[in-house]
Amino acid sequence: MATYNGGKHIREQLDSILYQDLSAYPDAEMEIIISDDGSTDETMSIIKQYADKRIKVIQHTPERNHRYYRNLYAATANFIHALSETTGEYIFFSDQDDIWYKDKISETLNVLTKKEGVCATAFDIIDDEGRNTGEVVYQHESFWKLKKNHSVYGFSLGMTRSELKYLLPFPGSIPQHDTFIHHLAQRRNRLYFIDKKCAAHRWTETNNTSNSANNVPAHVKLFTKFRMYAIVLWRCYTR
Repeated sequence: MATYNGGKHIREQLDSILYQDLSAYPDAEMEIIISDDGSTDETMSIIKQYADKRIKVIQHTPERNHRYYRNLYAATANFIHALSETTGEYIFFSDQDDIWYKDKISETLNVLTKKEGVCATAFDIIDDEGRNTGEVVYQHESFWKLKKNHSVYGFSLGMTRSELKYLLPFPGSIPQHDTFIHHLAQRRNRLYFIDKKCAAHRWTETNNTSNSANNVPAHVKLFTKFRMYAIVLWRCYTR
């Protein structure tokens, strides 16, 4: 989990993770790695109140600013910092303000314990007050389709540790970790989908880092996209 001034909803998100129904996996051990980017609100004090040994907090300091995709680069660097501290065989990315339904982890493990790779679940969309405003069920499309919405959301996916072979070290020129993970897996036929909705994703005009791409010039978007595809192809064929 990457955090930055997420105090308003982080308790609801953490509770939804800590109280997952893992009865089908009685030997499962959970760890929650939280990388914080210097929150100035009550985020850290709320997390400390849990006093839960399963939660580990690490601090992250952004190393550089970018002219374009600034928020995306910052969030990605924070997530990768958290990823570097994970020890589990199955890894899930979490936003700081969503709600996981109680079977999100178990539904994903039902797939990943049988197949190595990346698995993304469908989800509901909610507003800042938790009201349902829509849903997303992924379309199972080919690697080569350059559609705007052709990417998984990081919070919806889980992956096997074997994916780190292709993912790390993370290229500093790529602004979105979830898009990179998606295409690395899809190119190798290791991307799977669950059409059952397993989470509620909070979407507003102010708290979503993807909005930072709205003012990026078209040529920069195109160059960034094809540079990512080139790195994906290189890693898939050389690792």
